Amino acid sequence: MPGTLRVALLVLAGLLLATPLAAQIKFGEFSNTANGTVTSGYTADFGNQTSSDHNWTVGGTGNFNGSFYNPNFLNYAVTAFLNQSRANSAFQSISNSSGFSLSSNIFSGSEFPGGISYSKSYNSEGNYGIPGISNYVTHGNNDEFGISWSIDLPKKPSFTAGYQIGHDSYSVYGSSSQGNSAFHSLNLRSAYDLEGFNMTAFYNNGGSHSHIPEIVSGSANTDVRSDSDGYGFGISHNLPLSGSMSATVSRSTWNTYYQSLSSNGTVDTADLFASLRPAAKLTLSGFLEYSDNLAGQLIEAIIAQGGAVSNSSESESSNSLDTQATATYIPDPYLQITLFIERRSQLFEGESYAVNSYGGSGAFTHRLRSGNFSATLTFSGNQAEQSSSDSLGFSAAEHYSDEVAGWHIDESFGYAQNMETLLVTYLNSSYNYSANVRRRFGKMTFSGGAGGSRTALTDQPGTSSSSNSYNASLGYSNWINANGSYSKSSGLALATGAGLVAVPVPSSALPSDTFMFYGGTNYSGALSSSPIKGLTMSASYSRANSNTTSSGIATISQNEQYNAIIQYQVRKMGFTSGWARLEQGFSGSSGAPEILSSYYAGITRWFNFF
Repeated sequence: MPGTLRVALLVLAGLLLATPLAAQIKFGEFSNTANGTVTSGYTADFGNQTSSDHNWTVGGTGNFNGSFYNPNFLNYAVTAFLNQSRANSAFQSISNSSGFSLSSNIFSGSEFPGGISYSKSYNSEGNYGIPGISNYVTHGNNDEFGISWSIDLPKKPSFTAGYQIGHDSYSVYGSSSQGNSAFHSLNLRSAYDLEGFNMTAFYNNGGSHSHIPEIVSGSANTDVRSDSDGYGFGISHNLPLSGSMSATVSRSTWNTYYQSLSSNGTVDTADLFASLRPAAKLTLSGFLEYSDNLAGQLIEAIIAQGGAVSNSSESESSNSLDTQATATYIPDPYLQITLFIERRSQLFEGESYAVNSYGGSGAFTHRLRSGNFSATLTFSGNQAEQSSSDSLGFSAAEHYSDEVAGWHIDESFGYAQNMETLLVTYLNSSYNYSANVRRRFGKMTFSGGAGGSRTALTDQPGTSSSSNSYNASLGYSNWINANGSYSKSSGLALATGAGLVAVPVPSSALPSDTFMFYGGTNYSGALSSSPIKGLTMSASYSRANSNTTSSGIATISQNEQYNAIIQYQVRKMGFTSGWARLEQGFSGSSGAPEILSSYYAGITRWFNFF
């Protein structure tokens, strides 16, 4: 980390040690408070791919808060941390991490509020995420900056502006792979109420750049770049019979670059919604949605998740029109009945499609025993004009929570079959479930839970994604607490600079190199104890195994982590001793998995600076 930041934080630590205690300090119109911790102790780092390191280190944390004149006029907050890791503190990093953040607000509660924020960290730990699995431990530097301003004058158009920018660069333990990502966004909003017409206008501009690690993409030069613009106008007004209407028109553009191929285009959309309430228990509504570029909407959904499309049909003509009418009836407070009829027509990849749907749903909620029960049931009939085929759509969901014979239970379940997706040519099926129980036996507490989900395109093999997880914990007062968990997941995902994310559109409509296959398992356990006041002992273990396949290249990874820490606090003084170990390796990397361990033993002093 830069020497100037290290010196500044060490000076702050020295001031915390030397300054007498006070509740608050004022400098003219400035009112400030500050507190923090100072740590000092012996640390050792060693591993199979790095030289051993033994040092006496100084670190800590600091919090500085204040205001000028009045907190609503100007307030600010600064936090800093130096040489913090899971071996000497609650910071989740295998190596010593340092950084700071600041935020400030001006004119809060006035007609011209604004704010600014900035954060930066060095050598911090992260994860290249895989859905359902915490895997691919990374370390690197990151920073983020944001600023916002608003104008809200009576009987005048309001205006809000916000700008954010951020960077992240990292290396993956156990491989030579490196990744980075950067983003920027600008958001402008304005609203005005004129003679009962509520008018809004917006403009968005954003962009991102990611370098995907080689162990994920299979290529050393996998860069994803994207830029987008969007603007639009909306208007709404009340209607007779307790009704309302709203309309929105918008235009968005994109430009992406992926593996030497580019994609760009424009999407124009128009939406219209109206509702009436002719009776106290009856509501009628309808909407119309039009897009002049359905293929472009698929691409924009991918870009919004940080992905890209290497080739596409954006040059081909495509569009979609969706209209629906709905009637909702509430016979009593516990029951709601809805009937609908819908027509969706689309032009996609040179073919015209149209589907007419009709159906209804019921939603029920009521007290059951001493708990609460809710359920929804939906049926829909779908008739495809092009193929003259019919299908029946069905979905059901329920949730129940209660206490039975001393057991606190909470469970839910959902199932869907032949439900519509963005494209009328594909239907979706899915299920999800969760269950949790908890009970207290005197000083002993037990809890357990399970959950899972699966989603796939109906009659489309190889498009499913699924996950399952189980957990349990057992504790006896403050003496001992133990917990364990297991999870498993697999499916399709997009590779981005920050991790894998679920594919947001039907994968069958995308080029095969847009997404990748993943799978893996993760299990972990932990023990903790606080037998006497001020003493805390804890230890944890986790192991993750995963595999990814991209462009025909498969990578298998293994991750193991051990952590143990003992802390004893006496008033404002404390003793800390901790040990952390990480082992991570990949099948595509030469050499053995990387092993990195750190040990710390030292003292901590808490200070109320002013």
